[in-house]
Amino acid sequence: MSQRVCVVGGGLAGCEAALVLAQWGHEVELCEMKPHKRTPAQASDRLAELVCSNSLRSDNPENAIGLLHEELRRAGSPILAAADLARVPAGDALAVDRERFSGLIEAAIAAHPRITRTAREVTRLPESLAIIATGPLTAPDLAAEISALAGEGLYFYDAIAPIVTAESIDMSIAFAASRWDKGDGADYLSCRSIVPSTRRSCRRCSTPRRSRRTTSRRRGTSRAACRSR
Repeated sequence: MSQRVCVVGGGLAGCEAALVLAQWGHEVELCEMKPHKRTPAQASDRLAELVCSNSLRSDNPENAIGLLHEELRRAGSPILAAADLARVPAGDALAVDRERFSGLIEAAIAAHPRITRTAREVTRLPESLAIIATGPLTAPDLAAEISALAGEGLYFYDAIAPIVTAESIDMSIAFAASRWDKGDGADYLSCRSIVPSTRRSCRRCSTPRRSRRTTSRRRGTSRAACRSR
């Protein structure tokens, strides 16, 4: 039986949910607050925006993430299909051309007759059947509604990789290489560290430290004192 589902959030999870539901015959409203509003991590108004070309991580089926990729492919995941089409060399990682990847997802959403895209911020949980896929930077009003139902245990820890433009790299000190000898040997650019303070920090980190343990008989406790060699 076909149903109408509201999917809130136009990231990877929201787009995947909308496309799969529509493929199964359901009517979908995909709500995304861009272009009217962005989170601090977003730099474009496109759907399925990745903050890093390597965000999808390893594609090696011998580890958990790569195995999940393969399972999603076999299940017909639209996100993995787009990633494979937009793939760029990166050893055994599933790195993509971010602009092409987002463009493929947007085209699939726009072309599907059972998906309606709405550009609006959702501040209250929908009364109807819905999927909330707003990610770690959910807008404050909606986050407060979710917390009221789920409690205060909503946490998300991640890091945003800095975006470095090719023209900003000094190729006189950079060199092409693989990561861990995977790929064709020239998938990544590596930049040598030449800053003296960085070298001093490396030396300090690599200098062995010796621990001298003393015992306080009166209190029956142990104290450890560390000093540099």
